Amino acid sequence: NYASPRVVTQAMTLNVPVLMNKNIVGGWKYINNQTGEFFKDLSDFTEVYRHLEANIKHYKPREYILQNYGNRNAGKRFFDFVKENFSDKVQLPEGSKMLIPS
Repeated sequence: NYASPRVVTQAMTLNVPVLMNKNIVGGWKYINNQTGEFFKDLSDFTEVYRHLEANIKHYKPREYILQNYGNRNAGKRFFDFVKENFSDKVQLPEGSKMLIPS
């Protein structure tokens, strides 16, 4: 598992599509047809940038992030992980459905 640059999800949360280098380590899972584009190097950067710019209204990065990540989704996944792996060590409050780290 690779770390994801925080600036990627921060930009998307502000509804800014991302132009990401395909060769960096991490962050790929956030890039799709709703959130942005990949370029491989300077040979295709201008072409990919122009495509992104020409289609800017097509992207919905904030919508994608809120539907797939955020406290509600991550909190549920974290809750399920703790419950599955540590239920013998951790007593979760009755009625809990998510855990959100503070």
